[in-house]
Amino acid sequence: MNNKRILPPGVGRNVKRAGWSLLLMTLAALAGLLPVHAAAQDAAHHLGAGAFVSDQPLQELLKKRRPKGLIYLAVPQAVMVANDGGNRKPTCSPQIQLTNSSNQTLEELVVGIRYKKAGKIVGSTLSRFYLIKTGKQDVHFFPSVLDTTSCEETTGEAEVIQCLYDTGESCAQDVRALEYGAVPLKIQDKK
Repeated sequence: MNNKRILPPGVGRNVKRAGWSLLLMTLAALAGLLPVHAAAQDAAHHLGAGAFVSDQPLQELLKKRRPKGLIYLAVPQAVMVANDGGNRKPTCSPQIQLTNSSNQTLEELVVGIRYKKAGKIVGSTLSRFYLIKTGKQDVHFFPSVLDTTSCEETTGEAEVIQCLYDTGESCAQDVRALEYGAVPLKIQDKK
């Protein structure tokens, strides 16, 4: 006698067939609940039918649409320098710093700075910065000495002679002179 079986063998086969039928009917019912337009989703845009979708490469779109950002020019430090082995009075030498805060590599910046003290011109500097990458800075140490015995109360007026991004676009409008630091700077008004 077989005590392990509770049901007769024919009943087990019928339950298995009924289970598959029930599973197939459940899947068919669930498939009816899914959206029919799932295959056409790529044709519609989430912003609406009139949304503009460009076929240009992403890098080209980023260059055109994003504002470039600013390029900061400052004199954070000015040091006293002794000339002729200390035989003459020490003079002031500003250190010019450029920070590229734009999102584009700076190909070249040529800037002229006139230094004034008490309304009198005490010196000038012509600096050229070359290939400054995004988020980087460059400093020109001891570009020139000024005709003054003290760096205090010296101001600078900067003129952007040439400024180019690596794309060839002009960046002259993006240069900002900072009025903070050892020698406050401002951009010269174009007349």
